[in-house]
Amino acid sequence: MEQIVDENTRGNNILDLIFTNESDSPVTLTSNLGKIVEAVIRLQLSDALEMVLPSNMHGFRPNRGTESALLELLEKIKLLKCQGQKVAVLALDASAAFDILSHTLILRSLEAIGAGPIILNWMSNYLQGCSQYIDVGGTHSEPWTIDIGVGQGKRLSADLFNLGTMSNVLWATLSYLIQYADDGGDIISGSNDHELNENIRATALARTTWFSLAGLTLNASKSELIGFGSQPEPLTIDGHTILPTSSIKFLGLKIQNDLNFQHHVDDISNKMRSAAGRLRTECRHLEISDKRIVFNGWIRSLPTCNALAFLPHLNGSQMQQLNSAYNSGIRAIFKLPKKGYAPISDLCARAKLPTIYQIKDYILHLEAWRRRLSFNTEFEGPTTRGRANFMVPHPNMKGMAGKLLSNILIKYWNDLPLAVKFENCQKKAKIAIRKLIFNF
Repeated sequence: MEQIVDENTRGNNILDLIFTNESDSPVTLTSNLGKIVEAVIRLQLSDALEMVLPSNMHGFRPNRGTESALLELLEKIKLLKCQGQKVAVLALDASAAFDILSHTLILRSLEAIGAGPIILNWMSNYLQGCSQYIDVGGTHSEPWTIDIGVGQGKRLSADLFNLGTMSNVLWATLSYLIQYADDGGDIISGSNDHELNENIRATALARTTWFSLAGLTLNASKSELIGFGSQPEPLTIDGHTILPTSSIKFLGLKIQNDLNFQHHVDDISNKMRSAAGRLRTECRHLEISDKRIVFNGWIRSLPTCNALAFLPHLNGSQMQQLNSAYNSGIRAIFKLPKKGYAPISDLCARAKLPTIYQIKDYILHLEAWRRRLSFNTEFEGPTTRGRANFMVPHPNMKGMAGKLLSNILIKYWNDLPLAVKFENCQKKAKIAIRKLIFNF
């Protein structure tokens, strides 16, 4: 492997475009040759990282995402509540974490997981001396060199960020951190209010220490604190007081302290109705097949995003609220009045679109199949009809135990046909479950 990276493959060209949102970033263009070299390195680096990254890191990893991070967060909260613990979540925000992460931390982390001298020398040379310049209408700024951060627009940026922040997941001992890229939520518990608040303060101190050592800046004004079954005391960090709240937004999901999700249902219902209005006006000249594509992007994507984290826990009125907002998009496709009777189920089948209830059934049956190895289907005693069909006894569903997804999924596992339970191919299992749930 060549240890030296040519400086022409490390430079970044930042195109300065006009943005209306302060959170938008300029477009960064890097060398095509550099991208090829990075892609070759990443083929091996990503596989090596998968073997050592903690399971509670969900960003930029195969078969993981915001949904898996939220599921782990919520399940952990519910398990602690089942044990009678007082629980809180502390979500600390770091400013521009990708841009200012310490190179030394990245290299030391790479060394800690067993990297040899060749890849260490290559990575050190790759990170050093990277230059950038801004291009505005063909006019170039003076180039500057960056000696911090994982770089923008690079193939290795995500893996290097995971590598550099791996120690953060292991840093605090009094909490359980769920991390997705630069977003993290510490799950903190205590047997009583005093112990909970002591653990919150100790966790905050540990996190701020790590941020400082990693070269990151804590943005206390954007950090959040929420209690579940208990009201935490206000937390002061760097002179800024974080007040506990009854609802936070974490990874796109609005989480309430009673785990009710009404705020999230209201939010996506309003967005679906707004999108249905746009579909009705802006797409009125399109064919139904084209409107279906727009519907999937504008409306169907809203309740299916992080669906496993909240859809299984909605009550009847919340499901009806989502269904009504979702159906406004179906009405817009077929140019039907906004109110009054309409054969929605038939129209959904005609457009080959599932209903909200079918979406819920599909994702739960599919998740039950994915967790098939976690169900204990081996029993002693005589073979009954239920045991012959590999059905699992229903667990205790009282209290918080009834909100655990692992318990909810047992019903959906039992509903699966025996042929699907024995299917090992995910593609074939998806097709079979679609035929079972959808009527098109």
